[in-house]
Formats: sequence, structure tokens, C-alpha cells
Amino acid sequence: MAIYKRYNGRRLRRSDSDWGKATWWIEFSLQGQYIRQSIPGAWTQAQAERAENQIREAIYERKYNPSKKLFSEFVDETFLPWSRANKRSYREDEMRCVPLKDFFGENHLRDIKPMMIERFKRERLATPTMHDKPERPKPRSPASVNRDLACLSKILSMAFDNELIDSNPMRRVRLLKENGSRERFITADEEVKLFAKLTGRRDHIRSVVTVALNTGMRRGEILDLQWEHVNFVARTIFIAKSKTGRTRTIPMNDIVFAELKALKQDAGTRDFVFSVSKTGVNIDSIKTGWRNACAAAGLVDLRFHDTRHTFATRLRANGVHEWDIRDLLGHTTTRMTSVYTHQTPANLRQAVTTLGQSKPGRVVRFPKKNRDSERERKAG
Repeated sequence: MAIYKRYNGRRLRRSDSDWGKATWWIEFSLQGQYIRQSIPGAWTQAQAERAENQIREAIYERKYNPSKKLFSEFVDETFLPWSRANKRSYREDEMRCVPLKDFFGENHLRDIKPMMIERFKRERLATPTMHDKPERPKPRSPASVNRDLACLSKILSMAFDNELIDSNPMRRVRLLKENGSRERFITADEEVKLFAKLTGRRDHIRSVVTVALNTGMRRGEILDLQWEHVNFVARTIFIAKSKTGRTRTIPMNDIVFAELKALKQDAGTRDFVFSVSKTGVNIDSIKTGWRNACAAAGLVDLRFHDTRHTFATRLRANGVHEWDIRDLLGHTTTRMTSVYTHQTPANLRQAVTTLGQSKPGRVVRFPKKNRDSERERKAG
């Protein structure tokens, strides 16, 4: 019989400073059942022992029935409502939950074990991505599977917090090794081809892309931008709600200033910068228009998010300090910023060219007499 206290995933001793905050846990095996669960209502060890004895008695009498909440029920009733209320990226959670529910949906939360997750990981990686073209499937990347696993871990962590499971099995599952950071940005020639296709029905996307390439703003930040956060006097854009939860202010260059000024003239009383003219509701997706424009321009493997990589790469090529790029992108660390900044072939060529512009270092040779004296000194 094991009765102990845990806090923040750690098993504690009585001398630990967090002892008073910790929760009592019981752990034992009986009649083929392994029991390991928290006893949140217990304030003393004696109360935890009584709870354990009650569970033992229920097992003997075949009346023990731990939580049997299905994975799919918990996702629909608890996780997704929380995500929609608290996360800007809730649509991604909705997308990630589809394959998770297909695989784990009819399993009880308590029955999900590490080996089951390992099987999901293998099968998910072997499933090609179809997107909108089933006739041209693409291999699924390890990074994509890792995002699915991250969502699963969050779901199971929430189930643990709600005392529906005794531990998160994802803690014993390793993520897949990813292929390295993506190095894709828009070249000057590609930009010309892209903008040539952002006309007519796609003209509103042209404005969005213009702002993206010149501010580094995320797609959601651009589509949620309201006129009250655009200051034409100070020539700044205020990001009130970002992915990291931090606010930031982005200066407008002449290109963005002119673009937003032109949009403002036709905005009327609409609140959102990018909105449907008839209703005033903000445009919440440009996915189809972007994909069609890229296809028409002959641009392969280009995501809208690559505009942020392009913004950062161009700033770096212009000699802007990495700290300033970090602040403009809204990153918390320069380590993340380094993922977005890529060296262009021209910059690399210029770097090696500098070697041919300087004279080789001159090797200084000491007189033979001095070298002999140095050897004698070391030998002595």
C-alpha cells in the first residue's frame, strides 16, 4: 500500500515546502486492477487511508467503477468549448481533434495508454495528407503529427486536472524527430508573379499580403485588425491581442501607410480594416483565394505564414538587429526569431566574396636563435 502526496507532478516528502498545497494519492494493485489516483477530498493521511480502504472494499464486492467518460465526450463537452472561449487558434484545435476522435473516440479516458498513443503516432505518420486534391496526396510530416500529439497532450492534461484520469500518458510518449526548420520565403521575382494574380476578385487579398510583407503580422492579427488600432498620425498599428498574449506596436512604412489610407477612404463606418463591404463583418479566411493565387502564379509550397519568414529575412538582409526583428514579430525569444530569418543566396555569396577582398594573414617566423633558446627553456 502506498499513500503519498504529489504537487505539480512531483512526489513530496513531509519536509517539502509545498507539502501543505499537495494532494493525497493512493497506489496499489488488487485482483488484477492497478489503482493509482488522487484523493482531492482528503486533508489528512488518515482520510486518504479510509478512501483507499473503501476502494479496496468496492473492488472485493465488484462495485468499483471509476470514471468511464469517453474520449470523444470529453473533447466535445469540455475541451473544445474551453478552446473556443480561450484560444484564438481554436479552429486548429477543432481540426486536430478530428483524427484524434476517429482513433481514440470510443475509448474511455482511463483506457488510453502510452502504447495506444504510439500506435496512433505510427498510423498517423503513415496517412498521407489529401487537402483539396485527393488524387495528389502528400506525405505527412513528423511536425504535423507532433502538433496532433500536442493537442492530445493538452486534452489529457485537462482530463487529469478534472480528476478523470490519474496521470497523463503522453508524458511517457516521445515526439517524432522533425526534419528541421522550414526555410521558405518569397523572392522578389515570386512577389511580382504573386501580385500579378492578386487582382479582380482577389484584390482584397492583395491588401492583406501587402500588410503582411511589410509588417510581419500574423494572418489572424491582420484579419482581426480594427481601425481604432490604426494610428495614422503616429503611423503605427497596435496589436491588442496576439498569439503570445502580449500587446505590441508596429510602425507603418510608406507602403503600408498608403495601403491603409486608401482602404480607410472606402471603409465608411465599418470597424474592421478587412471586412465584407455589405455586412461589415471581418474576413475570417483567405485560404482558398491564397491557394488559387499561388497556383495561378506557379508558386509551389508557399503558405501565407511564409510572409512572416519573408519579412524577417528581408530585415536581416538589410542589417536590422535580431532583437528588433524579434520585437516586430512579437516573439519572446531570439531563438524563435532565428527560425524565421534565412540567409539569401546573394548574402551568402557576398559573405564569401569578402575573403577575396583581404590579404592572407602573414605568418611571423622567429629567428632560429630565438627558437633554440625557447626549446632549451622548456626543456629545463
